[in-house]
Amino acid sequence: MACPVIATERLLLREWRDRDLEAFIVMNADPVVMRFFPETYSRERTRRFVARIGECWAERGYGLWAVERKDTAGFIGYVGLWPATFPAHFTPAVEVGWRLAADQWAKGTQPKRHALHYGTASNRSASTKLFPSHPSLTSGPGG
Repeated sequence: MACPVIATERLLLREWRDRDLEAFIVMNADPVVMRFFPETYSRERTRRFVARIGECWAERGYGLWAVERKDTAGFIGYVGLWPATFPAHFTPAVEVGWRLAADQWAKGTQPKRHALHYGTASNRSASTKLFPSHPSLTSGPGG
């Protein structure tokens, strides 16, 4: 399945483009952005992740959108639905995930609600669960 485009007042949730990769590599190497992850991502790990995002859309009909600001046409991160398969009392499930560049946090972008709406309205998964990447976060970086 192709990645549908979702337009909000300020953002475009869209398919990934080759030009997004360099900005995503920089973001994944930023210790501030990745502070709740075991480590930052290398260039190669980021490339593999982007490839897996495309595979997820094709296999499951959902995945992670690239997020673009309409006013600058710049890539600022991702948001979307992702299979949560790690061991936990609520898995397997579908996570509503996001990662935005640190300079985009608290800008009122709120792309998560659009991803969640897509997942529930299109019935992509009956077991979509929203959970933060760290217990102290209620809305997560990027709000």
